[in-house]
Order: sequence, then structure tokens, then C-alpha cells
Amino acid sequence: MGQRRDLTDSEKSKNVKSLSEGCSTLKIAKILGCDHRTIKRFVASSQQDSKKRVERKICKLTAKYLRRIRCEVTRSPLSSSAVIFQNCNLSGVSRSTRCSVLRDMAKVRKSETQPPLNKTHKLKQQD
Repeated sequence: MGQRRDLTDSEKSKNVKSLSEGCSTLKIAKILGCDHRTIKRFVASSQQDSKKRVERKICKLTAKYLRRIRCEVTRSPLSSSAVIFQNCNLSGVSRSTRCSVLRDMAKVRKSETQPPLNKTHKLKQQD
């Protein structure tokens, strides 16, 4: 009696009918022979309204601007996305667009930190 990913249409209709009669989710699970967590998830998701997926605007950056961004990223790999886009004369681009464009074309770089100097290194640095 493992937890399956989803209920079939016939199981869903039986589920709704049993719920309207006032049965508990545990009884319904025993009748259908499936896990009660599946029934609980179905009840929770059926009460919420399903939202229609809104089409996102497609990024309007031309190939020329993308080349500029790529060159700027190679010039200064440790810069933030806002600084990179400002150096390319692109203002007013949303943060999500900047991040998605940079995620496709560049890697996240972190500056290499140097270890603290010990006595011998400090002496060598002074000489």
C-alpha cells in the first residue's frame, strides 16, 4: 500500500462521492486501497483554485547587446549583474532578466581569498 503519484479519474470520482457522503480520508484510502496521504493531497489541492499559467514576456535583448554583455563578463568576472548591465549601457532591465541571461552565458565566480600570513611569510613580505 505505497503512495502513488496521482489518482486515476475513477478513483477521483469515488473520492469526491465518498467525501460528499461524509467519509474520512482514512476510510476512503481503505476503500480505494491506496495511501491516505494521497487522498489528503487530493482534498487539499481540490479546494485550491488552479491558477492559469501566465505567459512571461520574452527577453528583448538583441544579439548585439548579448555580445556586449558576454565581453563585459569576460572583462570583469567578479562584477554584479547590475554593474555588468550598466557598463553595457543597458538600464531598466529587471533583475530576473539579468540573472536569467547571465545564468545562460556565464558562470558564477568568487574571488580567491588568500590565507592569513604566518611569521615567515610576514618577514618575506617586509624584505
